[in-house]
Amino acid sequence: MKSTNVRWRVIFFIMVPMQLMMSLDRINISVSAPLLQEDFGLSLTEISFVLSAFAWTYALCQVPAGIWVQRIGSHKAIAIAGILWSIVTFITPFGSSLILLIFFRCLLGIAQSADIPGGINAINTWFPRTEKARANSIFLSSSYLGLAIGTTLTAWIISRFGWEWSFYSYGIIGVAVGLYWYKSFKNHPKDHPAVNQGELDLITEETKSKEENNEVVFKTSRKEWKTLLSKSQFWAIGFQYFCLVLVESFFITLLPLFLLQSRGLSIESTGIVAALPWLSLAASVVGMGTLVDLVYRKTKSRITSRVPFGIVGFIISSSCLWFASQATSTFNMSILLMISMAGIGMIQVPNWSAVQDIGGKHSASLSGWVNFCGNAATAIGTILVVQTVNLTGNWNMGIMLLTIMGGLGAISWLFIKPNKSLFEEEQIENAIINNETSNTVI
Repeated sequence: MKSTNVRWRVIFFIMVPMQLMMSLDRINISVSAPLLQEDFGLSLTEISFVLSAFAWTYALCQVPAGIWVQRIGSHKAIAIAGILWSIVTFITPFGSSLILLIFFRCLLGIAQSADIPGGINAINTWFPRTEKARANSIFLSSSYLGLAIGTTLTAWIISRFGWEWSFYSYGIIGVAVGLYWYKSFKNHPKDHPAVNQGELDLITEETKSKEENNEVVFKTSRKEWKTLLSKSQFWAIGFQYFCLVLVESFFITLLPLFLLQSRGLSIESTGIVAALPWLSLAASVVGMGTLVDLVYRKTKSRITSRVPFGIVGFIISSSCLWFASQATSTFNMSILLMISMAGIGMIQVPNWSAVQDIGGKHSASLSGWVNFCGNAATAIGTILVVQTVNLTGNWNMGIMLLTIMGGLGAISWLFIKPNKSLFEEEQIENAIINNETSNTVI
């Protein structure tokens, strides 16, 4: 039976719009930060608290959100989350003080925390292993495209209508997108009326167990969490993502401030220069999705198709960010920033593919942990870089810290072992101890 292609319609026409809105609601505060700082009379340290507030609650809620997604499914979880975060976006301009601004940003972090676990869980259910890297690349690149669009669009809205209107407009559109998700998305391809048996067989034939083929929601028990916490892979994949997002967080939260304060660019020029790296990242992620899948099909090796890209990506991203901070012209700086973000794209696709490789049916919980580490990096990194700038009076010193962490991230990829499931490894180790097998090949 010829397979239908509903899974690709799902990702392009349902998941991508939600990711675009998520990014718009996240980036507008960074572009608005200089004007917020002026309107509210905030110091650089105080505006860093506003910029990092989202990341604190977003990070802390990642693991609970992953568990929540597994319990109720991506369908309900992302619909509820999307509507809630859009409402919070709309009311943010009503914050009349530093405390209220921080409070609203914390609420946004809580509301958006289900986005990545829900998306990764949906892809894990809707796509076979041979297509997951491409699906992940589309999912991730749509959020980066949203950041590129959001940076320029927000700058345009601010320059003509005021910073408040980016929050009002994104909030209204976001509620509509959340309702659209609830009406259109299904937790499992077997529940979609347009999916035929050929496509269902294609999606499920490579899953690891019969249970994975038939169940929509997977619960990670307390015993299984203890297993996760005991594995070096669990900590390695979390740490490398901490390092990755620490570098990426500079582009998310601090690049507009850096361009305005250190380079003296206008708000509209800042919007353009700050958007270009996100376009580079989106293109890199799309290309990497195809390349990672191609390498996997050729080699049948999850190590070869994941680890080298992670290591090289860290080297490129962290070194080019440092060189960009030393560039004397805006043009050279922009090119280096784009290359740096392309390096980040080299890591993002194998990262989430590795999460699915080693997490299996617990991918939503593991993705919650990984995203927690990443957003903890955003929260810590924003304040750390700003405080370094305050102490030294030099943005370059803050960027040097990010470069060093990028090097540590490259090293941590050697310990992830994407060819070994966290739970398969435990079973093999027990089998060896009990002399149940003499030869085990992974």
